[in-house]
Amino acid sequence: MKKTSLAICMALASGAASADTILGFDATAGVWMPSYSGDVGQDNFDIEEFSPAEDNVTFLQAALEHPIPLVPNIMLSHSGIETDGVTRLSDFVEFGDETFIAGTEVSSNLDLTHTDATLYYEILDNWVNLDIGFTARQYSGELQLDSAFQSENIELSGVLPMAYGMARFDLPFSGWSVIAQGNATGYNGDSHTDITAKVRWDFAPALDFAVEGGYRSMTLDLQELDELESNLDISGPYIGLNLHL
Repeated sequence: MKKTSLAICMALASGAASADTILGFDATAGVWMPSYSGDVGQDNFDIEEFSPAEDNVTFLQAALEHPIPLVPNIMLSHSGIETDGVTRLSDFVEFGDETFIAGTEVSSNLDLTHTDATLYYEILDNWVNLDIGFTARQYSGELQLDSAFQSENIELSGVLPMAYGMARFDLPFSGWSVIAQGNATGYNGDSHTDITAKVRWDFAPALDFAVEGGYRSMTLDLQELDELESNLDISGPYIGLNLHL
């Protein structure tokens, strides 16, 4: 009876250890501090004339990895990008269906909030890690423009397909790693990239926590995707906290 009980306990322990090693969970919460440049609208209006506020952007990401062959891993991420500003027009400017009058004060609110669903495969998994996959990016954004006499709302909504890639290089016995991660797409004259380069330090390996910092750059050269015509660059430093189980 004692031998049977011992065998059962060993089997349960082995099963728990196996589940821990074959299933992986990775989550990151971070803050991005971007600045804005480029132009929007049919008249290629310089976004910097609005003096857009450089507010912090909250970034969340969670991934689940498994050992099932041919079935991709899944990752979800979300960025709440929003900024506002104001300018006095020196000339007539067309935004959407409205032509705003020269000399009027126009306030803007640019919202590029999006959620990503990514399916990916681990190609390498040792001191060099390489993932490739496909992302569906759901935008729920807009450019809202208001003056004393006029108002216009230019939407950016819908799903944008993007290629996904991640490369991580672990520096042996140091707890440090270097990571490049991003999405990109191009179609019918439109292009969109979103790249983050960062370093990560596993400061508490026993607790599976790490801190990371780097630089994120997002470009949107869009003429055909929904109503928002833009050629924007949104770039700035990034810091985050990572949990890997």
